[in-house]
Amino acid sequence: MTRLQRLAVSTFAVTVLLVAIGAFTRGSGSGFGCADRWPLCEDGLAGGFLPRPEFHMVVEWTHRLFANLAGLLLLVTAGTVWRRHRDDRVLRRLVVAGLVAFAAQALLGAAVVKTGLADRLVSVHLGLAMVVLALLAVITVETFFAGGSHPPVGDAADPSWRRWLAAGAAAVYTVILLGTAVHDRYVGGYPLVDDRLIPDLSDPTVALHLGHRVAVAVTALLLGWLAVQVVRRQRRRAEAALVHAALAAFVVNVLLGAAHVFTQVRSTGLVVAHLLVASLAWSGIIAAAALAHRADRRARRPEADARTTSATVEAPA
Repeated sequence: MTRLQRLAVSTFAVTVLLVAIGAFTRGSGSGFGCADRWPLCEDGLAGGFLPRPEFHMVVEWTHRLFANLAGLLLLVTAGTVWRRHRDDRVLRRLVVAGLVAFAAQALLGAAVVKTGLADRLVSVHLGLAMVVLALLAVITVETFFAGGSHPPVGDAADPSWRRWLAAGAAAVYTVILLGTAVHDRYVGGYPLVDDRLIPDLSDPTVALHLGHRVAVAVTALLLGWLAVQVVRRQRRRAEAALVHAALAAFVVNVLLGAAHVFTQVRSTGLVVAHLLVASLAWSGIIAAAALAHRADRRARRPEADARTTSATVEAPA
């Protein structure tokens, strides 16, 4: 791998780990481990730069440490793009978008702390984290084609396939958002909400859980259909592998969700595994969509070149 590819992969991997640490921070009740001081820890060592040897403070401090590490890696990745691949407009715009999204995520994290871990802000914080992760997944895909030294990843443009992948990504994102919304609002029963075929929808919490279960079912069917179509449409091997991996991760996550209900959302380990696997399913479908989009761009390029050549020939001298 090139230096840029290693940087992109490392940034993505550290950010996935950061999401997992964030889930552990929330699941273990350590989100206020450094009190409302940000980015330092209240009454910590070395003026707040280091934590005291207390569990919740160490967990929250570790979360912030990995956030800083991910941000630093993204900055180095962006710098490498601007120095060595400045002519690649797509990659250049992606790293700028990644930096903006990451900065917004950091500021939102500060707001979450300052507001005492308000539920709505925590959900928005996770939603934006998934946006950052998606951008990093696309950046990673693009780095493997930087410089134009690799073969095309698709044989022909297929806009309908790209739209279906976008729908799959939107469905997974919806499930993640609904999942974080129901995290602290336990309702028993699985697979039926409250063990009733038609639960009491006058209760907003029950209605939210039902919406989450319905979204999970619809998304599982959609990802299954995509896994079949990626073979029928004879998409490239990397794209098929990503779609199948996304489906597998989603199925595993459905089982983890069931375990969540049976343990009454008391297991921090399950909280971490549930969000980690969800992040992998999300990243997989996003990366597949990025490959499909790149294939369409390459397929359209000869047509654009042909139109340009034709116009040049027909233009009056």
